[in-house]
Amino acid sequence: MSTASETLQENAAPGLPDWFCRAMAEPGQSHFLETNENRLHYLGWNLEEDHKPVLLFIHGFRGHAHWWDFIAPSFASQYRVVALDLSGMGDSEHREAYDAAAPARDILALIEHLGSTPVIAVGHSYGGSRLLRACAERPELFRRLIIIDSFVLFEGEPFPSEPATIRGNRVYPDLPTGMQRFRLMPDQPMTHDYLLEHIARHSLRPCQGGYRWKFDPALPVGGAREADGEHLLRSIRCRVDYISAEKSVVVSQERARRIVTHLPDGHGPVIVPEGHHHLMFDQPLTLISVLRALLA
Repeated sequence: MSTASETLQENAAPGLPDWFCRAMAEPGQSHFLETNENRLHYLGWNLEEDHKPVLLFIHGFRGHAHWWDFIAPSFASQYRVVALDLSGMGDSEHREAYDAAAPARDILALIEHLGSTPVIAVGHSYGGSRLLRACAERPELFRRLIIIDSFVLFEGEPFPSEPATIRGNRVYPDLPTGMQRFRLMPDQPMTHDYLLEHIARHSLRPCQGGYRWKFDPALPVGGAREADGEHLLRSIRCRVDYISAEKSVVVSQERARRIVTHLPDGHGPVIVPEGHHHLMFDQPLTLISVLRALLA
C-alpha cells in the first residue's frame, strides 16, 4: 500500500477535482486478518475510534477494497469505516475452492474480528448479494444493509453469462502496460479516467516477469451464488435499502423492484438518474450523497 505522501503525489496532477484530492489525502490503513480458512486483507479509516459504529463496504466481483478509496473518507467522521478484500480478490489470499458461502464467511470473520456489532454494511454488485448471504447466516451481526445494483438470481432463471473470457494469469511487462488493459465488466460509457486509473493501479501485483491481476483466475465464472434468491431475500430481517442505477445493464428496474418486494424490511429502489452499474465511476458524488441521505 502506498504512503499518504505517495498518494498525494500520485494525485497531484492538474485538473483533478478537489473532492477526489481530499479523499486521496485520507488513505485507508492496510490490515490483515488471519482466519481458520484464509488470510484476509482490509482497509480501515478511524479504526482506533472505538466509540464510533462500524460502516463496512464490500466490493463487487473481481474487485477489491480500493474501489471504495474515494467513497469511504466521506463517512470517516461518523463511523469506523472498513473495506474488505474478499478471498481470491485484492490482497486477500486465494482459496483452493470457492462456494456461495465462502465470501459470507469472509465478511462474518471480519465483523467478529472488529468486535463492534451490529454493523451497517454497504455492498456493490456481487458484494451486495454476498452481504445478504452473510446477514441471513448471522442476522445479529447486522443493523442495516445498503445494497447497490446487486443481481439476485430467482428460482428457475438461467445463470447470467459473462460477456467475455477473463485471462487473469496474463503477465504484463510493467505496471503502466497492465493499467492500460484495465476494463470494467460490464463496460459502461460514462466513467472518470482518473478514477479508473486509481483502481487499475491497485488491481495489479508484481510477479515474476512483470505484473499480473490480483484476482484469482480460478474464481468461478460470475461468482458462486444461490439459485433461489427469493428464499435468501425473505430470510433477511434487518432494514435493507436498495440503490439502483437507472441505466444498469446488470439489474433492470423490474428486477430491482422485485428484489425489494421480497425483502421483509426492504426500501427503494432509490434510482440514480443516468447512472450505470458501476456507480462509483460515473456518479461518485451522487452515490456519496445518496448514501449520506440514507444513513441520515
